[in-house]
Amino acid sequence: MTMAMNRPASSSPDGLVRDILHGLSDGRYVPGQRLVEPDLMQAYHVGRSTVREALGRLAAGGVVEQMPHRGARIRRLDRRAARDLLRVTEALLGLAAREAGEAVAAGADPARFDSAARVLATAEPDTEARARARYYRELVALGGNGELQRLLPALQIHLIRAQLRPLRHEEAASAERAGLVQAILAGQGAEAEARARAHVARLTAALPALPDTAFAAG
Repeated sequence: MTMAMNRPASSSPDGLVRDILHGLSDGRYVPGQRLVEPDLMQAYHVGRSTVREALGRLAAGGVVEQMPHRGARIRRLDRRAARDLLRVTEALLGLAAREAGEAVAAGADPARFDSAARVLATAEPDTEARARARYYRELVALGGNGELQRLLPALQIHLIRAQLRPLRHEEAASAERAGLVQAILAGQGAEAEARARAHVARLTAALPALPDTAFAAG
């Protein structure tokens, strides 16, 4: 995988972190890929200190592994870690969807969430990662649960999406997301939770179909 050259300059560690995470979603970066400091400095037009701070933040979030004398690489989940991550995601995303639907039923304005869902539904490949990130931010914000706003971004969702790319059926995912959006906008909290959990559970159930080569050694 080639480094993401000619990307818009990201002059801060935050910008570099965001672009690497988006790159995992759109395929510019892949699990197991080495992140070489000079290459990142050249690609993003930043200094070594910026790169090191960004890699440190990604390592703290469990996205990057920093190895003494060997540099950094994007973490590759083993089969058990992938399953565990999906099961936690199922529970938290289901709760977020339920609370968003309940908030609408109680009178909350879903306009920002609705707008984000519409943008994601029509996003082109080069904008899809950012549109998806906005969609999930607005979903959680609509429910108003501060703990979910803290916990969900800490999950390594970017990793699991990248590693399970062979299992992603975009048409099925789009249909599932449309049903979830409809339930939230209708204020149907229980239905929204069921649809969110079913979407993640489908991925979990498909894990055994992947070969061992798709995962890090356990």
